[in-house]
Amino acid sequence: MKNVLKWIAVLFGALILIAVSYGGYIYWQAGKIMSQTFPDVKGKNIYVQSDSTTVARGKHLVHSFGGCAACHKMDLGGESIDMGPFANWNVPNITQGVGGLPASYSIQDLDLIVRHGIKRDKTGSVVMPSYHFRYMADEDLAAIYAYLKVAPKVNRENGKFEFGPIGKMVMVKGGIVNQAAVIDHNAKNPSRPEIAPTAEYGKYLTEITCIGCHGPNLTGGPVFEGDPDWPHAFNLTKISKSYTHDSFQALFKTGLRPDGTMVDTTAMEPALFGNADSVEVAALWTYLSKLPEKPDASSDWPTVLSK
Repeated sequence: MKNVLKWIAVLFGALILIAVSYGGYIYWQAGKIMSQTFPDVKGKNIYVQSDSTTVARGKHLVHSFGGCAACHKMDLGGESIDMGPFANWNVPNITQGVGGLPASYSIQDLDLIVRHGIKRDKTGSVVMPSYHFRYMADEDLAAIYAYLKVAPKVNRENGKFEFGPIGKMVMVKGGIVNQAAVIDHNAKNPSRPEIAPTAEYGKYLTEITCIGCHGPNLTGGPVFEGDPDWPHAFNLTKISKSYTHDSFQALFKTGLRPDGTMVDTTAMEPALFGNADSVEVAALWTYLSKLPEKPDASSDWPTVLSK
């Protein structure tokens, strides 16, 4: 009996040692990922106009296809969410109110975080979806910056974003990536096509926004870095099978599919995408409805990002 108890104690101790060692490995690897720096990448010094047309364009992008309000909230003051062992999900205040961006925040700083996934301290971001914002044109990034400089100030201090043990484990397993580590920082920034209901403009909007959830090939599937409980994203190459031009327009305004069911509003917020104007939606339809159909989820984000 004593020998049995002895071996049970040894086994129990071994299991504890393995668990502690694995936990230590996870914390070490996660810390290594989050502390990686990119000192050689410089933000682009884009000329920023402050005229009313540019500011209006920036305001529109922030609350629609620029996607800022999706995470930073409609007032751009960010939020704090206690997600238990996953993370303290503290989204930054990007207004110039208390707790927000300092007056010294430059267009180079904005370029670094938006299109390169690099923070002011030169560490990489593991939350900012720069893998698709890198397709944003200079003039649109400048317009967003122009609006942020004059946006209503929100006084809100949200604290520091921190991953808990579960979040760190997900990161080490590849479910969350350091954006800066997978972006081609030497890639040329695209020019924005003419704002018109054309396939060219639709492709541009798709690349800066839609691929974030629907995938690089637009074939849907699990939303990369999204909540595991979210339903799979729709395969946009099949859009013309499920929608007409009119029902596609209605989707953006109401969030309703042709069958009367509501899209998942945690991933595709009507309050945000409902701000898309008729030219943008028409451009998306012109582009998406002509795409050759592909099988659902024909590629996955981790594979694409590693290339």
